[in-house]
Amino acid sequence: MKTLKHNSYDLIFFDGNHQKEATINYFETLLQTAHNNSVFIFDDIYWSKGMTEAWETIIQHPKITVSIDAFFWGFIFFRKEQKKEHFVIKV
Repeated sequence: MKTLKHNSYDLIFFDGNHQKEATINYFETLLQTAHNNSVFIFDDIYWSKGMTEAWETIIQHPKITVSIDAFFWGFIFFRKEQKKEHFVIKV
């Protein structure tokens, strides 16, 4: 994990653990690698109650400016120029 401190990433896709605590921990760990134009994508945000709670916690983080709920995936953006907004896409 120490090497993450020296890297920044444009896109990170979170998939796998499907537990609230682990998802939030991954987010907080990788948050330090985000820059103004980074996008984080979370898979299965409604897979379980815990995943939904993790998603709701993440989108409230002060560094998140835009979130898009596309049901299966959740997208978050860090654009400092953008006011905080949350979008839900319903098909």
